[in-house]
Amino acid sequence: MATGPLTIEDFDCTRHVAYFKKHARYLPEHYKSMDTNRLTLLYFSISGLDLLGKVDELDREASIEYIYSFQSSFEDHGGFYGYPKVSFDTTDLDKANNQPHIANTYVALVMLMILGDDLNRVSRAGVAASLRKWQLEDGSFCCVNCLSSLDSESDIRFVYCAASICYILDLWHAVDVEKMSRFILASRSYDGAFGMGPGTESHGGCSYCAVASLAMMGCLEDLPEREKLVQWCAARQLSGFQGRIEKDPDSCYSFWVGGTLQLLGVDFLECQSCAQFLQTCESRLGGFQKFPEAPVPDLLHSYFSVCGLSLCGLLPPLDAMLGMSRASREASAARGALRAIPARGAPPPSRPSPSSSLAQSASENRETQRSTASSWNIGNIPASLLLAMFALLVSAILRGFQ
Repeated sequence: MATGPLTIEDFDCTRHVAYFKKHARYLPEHYKSMDTNRLTLLYFSISGLDLLGKVDELDREASIEYIYSFQSSFEDHGGFYGYPKVSFDTTDLDKANNQPHIANTYVALVMLMILGDDLNRVSRAGVAASLRKWQLEDGSFCCVNCLSSLDSESDIRFVYCAASICYILDLWHAVDVEKMSRFILASRSYDGAFGMGPGTESHGGCSYCAVASLAMMGCLEDLPEREKLVQWCAARQLSGFQGRIEKDPDSCYSFWVGGTLQLLGVDFLECQSCAQFLQTCESRLGGFQKFPEAPVPDLLHSYFSVCGLSLCGLLPPLDAMLGMSRASREASAARGALRAIPARGAPPPSRPSPSSSLAQSASENRETQRSTASSWNIGNIPASLLLAMFALLVSAILRGFQ
């Protein structure tokens, strides 16, 4: 452990590069339960190598062809599968059992941009058709084609995936942007952060998805009470970042919460504290663990830890909005692959954001927020809020805490 300020030289990047290269080619047996999300797992390796400046050590052309092999050929059923397509006797059976996936479609587009592709082979009409099927009446999105939220997961994670796809390909016409915006704002909690959907607990990952989506929709600057969200995010840093109040720090939240702060334009991340925590999660096998005491690293936490090192200033800049290096984003835009067009006509949130400095406000309120989270004075909380909190608690217990 280094005694002075940490630099990237204090991390074993050679092993991390080897870790991502190995996982880009072969997945260990314990990933077999995630076989339907092969593209997402590959994204962690390719984008990780991109941030480490070693993506050229992959065969770019072979990787591009591999990703395109997951694209659906149906114009009314477009997007990317997360797994190699299974053969069926009829088209109807094919479409029913081989489902393009919204998250795997998002990561496919980002990987193709990182690898230098121009996206000209992406079926925009097919993706637009699936976006229409993926969106539900409440404005949220399912991860696969469905009739209702009972057929598929549907929450703010997939709203982010939809926003990214529309932003990259300029497909905003394929979705109901107004309903999308309303769902995001309805998922906001009393403390200013965002949950998976309306009435759910504030969460670092969900807050990132909400903020990044609003940024791509072109209405983040009008988000009401931005200071509350900044304060909530600032209070999540203990050494590393926690994802929710009273949870242990977790290496991946250096991205989820740190990336949210970047998108909000706030630059007061305690970089050395975060980097020191990430160093305790570094594995001698290469990669990073979820917690310092976790037995082995995994792809998700390895990738988002590398993102955290970038946000701490130890690696080249990350574009937190899309989840790729800033250099790759700029190169993709220069090639004309990345459309980077915000939603047209997205309704702004209802109230203007406060005019005072977000960074100053968050710095002044960091300790207050932390102490409030751990020792509330019940006598100062309105009865109506207590009843609402109790209702949320009962609902969470019935659903089961994660």
